[in-house]
Amino acid sequence: MRRVVITGIGVVSPAGNIPGEFFARLSSGKSFIGEIDRFDASRYPSRHAGLVSDIGGEEVFSKRLIKKLDRFSHMALSASDAAFKDSGVNLDMEDKDRIGIAFGNAIGGWSFAEEELRDLWTHGLREVSPYQATAWFPAAPQGQVSIFYGLKGFSKTIISDIASSHLAIAYAARAIKMGRADVMLAGGTEAPVSPYALLCCNTSGELSRIGNYRPFCKSRDGYIIGEGAAALVVEEMDRALKRGARIYAEIKGFGHTSDGMHPIIPDTSGNGMARAMTLAMREANIAAPEIGMAVPSSNAGKYADLSEGRAFSEIFGSGVDELPLYSPKPQIGNSLGASGAIDAVFACMALSRMETPLLCVDESEFDFFKSGGHDKLIRDNIIINSIGRGGVNACLLIGKP
Repeated sequence: MRRVVITGIGVVSPAGNIPGEFFARLSSGKSFIGEIDRFDASRYPSRHAGLVSDIGGEEVFSKRLIKKLDRFSHMALSASDAAFKDSGVNLDMEDKDRIGIAFGNAIGGWSFAEEELRDLWTHGLREVSPYQATAWFPAAPQGQVSIFYGLKGFSKTIISDIASSHLAIAYAARAIKMGRADVMLAGGTEAPVSPYALLCCNTSGELSRIGNYRPFCKSRDGYIIGEGAAALVVEEMDRALKRGARIYAEIKGFGHTSDGMHPIIPDTSGNGMARAMTLAMREANIAAPEIGMAVPSSNAGKYADLSEGRAFSEIFGSGVDELPLYSPKPQIGNSLGASGAIDAVFACMALSRMETPLLCVDESEFDFFKSGGHDKLIRDNIIINSIGRGGVNACLLIGKP
């Protein structure tokens, strides 16, 4: 099997679109969550979100193209462009039959769709945009990125709730390892801040009504949605070394399990998440004491946090007390299908600096979640978790080669 490394990263987030700036702002402890002001959200039980103020890319993508897109595709293009530029891959010199893309999201592009459906019922079918069909569906970001850059290799769209971009990164790594591609673009994108999308998220009963994202706290009452996108350029390690690429991290292992118990509620024993972490470490040939940091899923739900906390206790035992834990979600919101890729960008930046802020948890159900806020040195390997509704568990393990 060929070894796979991350050589380029791009992010679009409420905390900024430049990875170094994104990391520094999160490390400051500042919150980038606020009340939704794009439409009247006063009647929604939860009306807070992490909002992207500037998607960017206007100097690269034409106004005509952007007009055809929902926000989630626009963000995917912007993050992808940043990742390709960061990687130093010269697409004009590459065999594009050997370059593919794997992207994840959970709900598609409803901002565009809602406006067009409103026009359909109000003004008739002639007023509906001809781009409606290609703007809203979940595979649109993958398609738009492929078309813009002329990528003709192995491509896939993943829809698996919060674990979507975790799985997209895993598919990309597998394509490299198996020789199906030389370079893969992997990531996720999500734009859930629209009237209908917000309604769907609210009806799940999993969103915070008090507007305070407090994972693992006894007083938690759910998560807050956020929008954003992240993209990673991954390639075979020897190839990256030969072209003198900067290597952020090696993708060392991945684990994916299902609880198989309930359509919404995860297994609170934590067994499914623990098995996912075990599979990732087994593939990487790394033991629990070699893990230098963890990025938990941090769903802030009654059951998901119990599941993840118990999984950490099972895997790390007494050593969990010394394991640095941090998640961007309480500061920028839960970007659903994009969250795993955004977490991976953060982890790449943490590895490059060998330090991380700590997750701030007060009155936790678990003793090992200590109140954080100060930077802490980390070791060479990081695990990144996702727990999707219905008990979809994913664990990505990255680290220094």
